[in-house]
Amino acid sequence: MMAQHPRPRTRPALIVIYAFFALLLAATVAPVLMLLSKSVASQQSVLSGRVGILPEWGDIRWDAYRFALENRGFVHAFFNTAAFTAIGTLIALGTTSGFAYALSKDYLRGRRFFVALSVFIMVFSGGQIPTYLVMTRLKLVNTFHILYLAGCFSVPNMLILRNGFQAIPRDLEEAAMIDGASQWTILWRIYLPLSRAALAVITLYYAVDYWNNYYISMIYTTSQGLKSLQLVLKETIFSASDVFLALHGSGSAGEVTSQSVIAACTVIAALPVCLLYPFLQKSFTKGVMLGAVKG
Repeated sequence: MMAQHPRPRTRPALIVIYAFFALLLAATVAPVLMLLSKSVASQQSVLSGRVGILPEWGDIRWDAYRFALENRGFVHAFFNTAAFTAIGTLIALGTTSGFAYALSKDYLRGRRFFVALSVFIMVFSGGQIPTYLVMTRLKLVNTFHILYLAGCFSVPNMLILRNGFQAIPRDLEEAAMIDGASQWTILWRIYLPLSRAALAVITLYYAVDYWNNYYISMIYTTSQGLKSLQLVLKETIFSASDVFLALHGSGSAGEVTSQSVIAACTVIAALPVCLLYPFLQKSFTKGVMLGAVKG
């Protein structure tokens, strides 16, 4: 089959569209490249303002990354965040899958009520003070458990997975029940494997939410050992020079600047999410479109 070439009248429109998206891509990529350049730039380049989109290849310095990795607070916060992100994502997938599986069944009594209740709590919340009092009563404040239990369920993610479950033919469930399969077996052996696209979407959503969350750590914890990576990064950015000198001393200022260390910390903090996305990209678009369809 021969390829169809665009008509002459549509070529100007295509040129405008391509130019627009090229500018949009440049505006998106340029800050990231400048951040990478600043993280490997020398002190003279940063102070003189010679840091551009691309680094000076003959004057690349890795001292900022060395200083960031030598910061025990930053490294501890990195592994702390990685731990509660992994635990929280697994727990969130379990709670979301069970709730979505139940609400995808037409024969569930009170299904409309639970769906309406889920949408209601998605729009309205009890407020920060009542939530804090509940967490205090549960003795979760200033503990490691609050970091992953506070965000272990999301109504939008549940609705995405519920729509994915509803797209699965009911005949598969009935055939499995005839063979003696329980509801847990049907969920684990049939529904979850057939909903990999939707699972990929909510896995990425949960992981990114946990990884980028600093609010829970800031509100519910006071211990230095429970700080999340984003909270440490936030504190470093807001008090750049003071934190830099306190961590590395005045003698280190001659090698790199506080701006380079902040850029290096930001790159390290964003790297895990950037590495995770390509593995889920194949199913991401399909899962998003699936979640956009009403059940």
